[in-house]
Amino acid sequence: MPLAGRKVLIVEDQYLIADDLSELVGDLGGDVIGPTSRVVSALAAIRSEGPDLALLDVNLGEELVYPVAAALQAAGIPFLFTTGYDAAVIDPRFRDVPHLVKPILKGRLAQAVRELLSRAAEQD
Repeated sequence: MPLAGRKVLIVEDQYLIADDLSELVGDLGGDVIGPTSRVVSALAAIRSEGPDLALLDVNLGEELVYPVAAALQAAGIPFLFTTGYDAAVIDPRFRDVPHLVKPILKGRLAQAVRELLSRAAEQD
């Protein structure tokens, strides 16, 4: 299980998608933090919960998730975008961050998480 023993922050504003992601993370052995649908609560979760990695939707209704991405990047916490957006519209600061296009399938998430964790381990 690629997420065994890892805390995963989920930032997603659509309830059903957040619920599906939570279930997928659980199926892959992870412990879900959140889900949260707002930048302020995601930033608070980073400070208080210390996630091992994060799944971020780009568009959170009236706000974009980029302050959360910046905080994760500064803290050295790996993350990926789970979005309906094409990579070309993602903020240039985060163009190298992996992203999965919704709907997210378990196999694709498992593979992306393995690659993300492997890449993070190589950087340490």
